[in-house]
Amino acid sequence: MNDKRQLLCTFSSTKSYKATIEEIKKFYNIHSGRFFVFSNENNPDEVFITYNIVNEGKELPKFANTISIHRKKQTNTLYTLNAMNQIIRDENDGVFDKTFSVNWQFYQNSLIITGEPSLRILPIKILEIINS
Repeated sequence: MNDKRQLLCTFSSTKSYKATIEEIKKFYNIHSGRFFVFSNENNPDEVFITYNIVNEGKELPKFANTISIHRKKQTNTLYTLNAMNQIIRDENDGVFDKTFSVNWQFYQNSLIITGEPSLRILPIKILEIINS
């Protein structure tokens, strides 16, 4: 079996994240059954639920308010590929270069996504780890 894991992030609130997790468990096959819940330090009511799903190589349905993300363990940085590409352009005088090395220390304990403005860097802290 060639199962691959995919890291997802679902946006929720402090009031509803536990119910959201129950819905996610019905929707996806969760790898290891663990959910990491982060709070936005700039807006404590906003939470980000991260979890790995098992992806058997086929297109999966998308759960509401959910994006695919990546993680740098050493700095606890969560980011989308589009956000990483924008960081490279911003730090490299507007030039996208696949060989450019991002200094992830600058983005420690952050969720980095694209949006308005073009790059959003949200400071995060762990709120709860849920094993289901």
